[in-house]
Amino acid sequence: MKRESVLRISAIIHRDLVERTLQKLAQNGVQYVRLEAGRYPILKKRGRLVFDFYGNHPILDTPVSILEILVEPKSEDWIMNLIKESAELNLPGHGSIYSEEISLIHPIFSALVVKREIHSLKKTKAFGFSNLTGIFCILPRGSADSISRSLLQNGIGVPTISYGTGTGIRDRLGLLRITIPKEKEILKLCVHTSDAEYVLDFIIDIGKLDLPGRGFIFEYPIKRGLLNTKLSLEDTKQTASIDQIISALDLLHGNMEWRKKSNQFRSGARLRNYFNGVNVHLNCSEGTIETVLSVLRKAGVGSSTISKNKILELSSSARENEVEYTPARDSADLLIPKSSLPEVLNLLEEIKFYGNEFEGMVQTEDIPRAFSYQSRTLKKK
Repeated sequence: MKRESVLRISAIIHRDLVERTLQKLAQNGVQYVRLEAGRYPILKKRGRLVFDFYGNHPILDTPVSILEILVEPKSEDWIMNLIKESAELNLPGHGSIYSEEISLIHPIFSALVVKREIHSLKKTKAFGFSNLTGIFCILPRGSADSISRSLLQNGIGVPTISYGTGTGIRDRLGLLRITIPKEKEILKLCVHTSDAEYVLDFIIDIGKLDLPGRGFIFEYPIKRGLLNTKLSLEDTKQTASIDQIISALDLLHGNMEWRKKSNQFRSGARLRNYFNGVNVHLNCSEGTIETVLSVLRKAGVGSSTISKNKILELSSSARENEVEYTPARDSADLLIPKSSLPEVLNLLEEIKFYGNEFEGMVQTEDIPRAFSYQSRTLKKK
């Protein structure tokens, strides 16, 4: 099966700005976009009572859509600038965008990946900032708000939350599975790379991820990005809000290095028994993912998280090889050892995952650092 290195561009955009962004992408010949619903938590204004300054800051949810587009490296700046301009992502609260280097496994590579000839590309400056790390966390439903509140109150960043369903681990916990909800929340966050270890440790502590059934967390490398700085709705009596000032300083410095927190946090980070591996992202037609996961579990693949999303066809005139995908989709993320990847890929080919029944596609990404309850218990052994 064909395997190619591509860039995955993820844009988290306020729902009111999505339609015009999709129109702009369609006008520029982008064929397919993966779309998922999510939310941005933001701190509401505090009340006037004294105790409001000491406890739980109320949270307001901002509805967002998560857009994912696969592109060739030479098209990265063009697509990211296109989305930035369409959704005005330079304004705090409008959203974030970042790119990752992944491997795509699919029989018809050209059908999914945006590619433009070099001579047809407008000259665009290098987009966004580097030295960023993404954090991906699976949590029991209802746990994300308390973690988000702590992240926002400490100025760490604005997380994105979407929803999924857990599989695998509950079946192996006996009676304990009754206490572990099947419904999950998926929390993603982008931070400066020098702060990644602290933020991992911070979320593990706040979310109690060192306890059974509380979820898992991993970091992944980000190539470039532009991040939302809108942390709260607090009133400002100045001409510019603190969010606008932070965005302006990012542009002035040309990077986010100036706001890294690693020096003040380094002494507080604990030693964790992290492990590494590969994140395998499966995407297939709706209602078929359980069949795929049951086959992989028989081969020793552990827990996974299923989420719902759509593939939108924006420009059918650009369709190649008469490829057409069922819009309603299932996705699953599997974190596995690198040594297990060849076996997993072979099993997917055996069940014809890329054929008409599943309409499957696979994205893989190396994960340098991950943590779960199992990794904590391994340390004790």
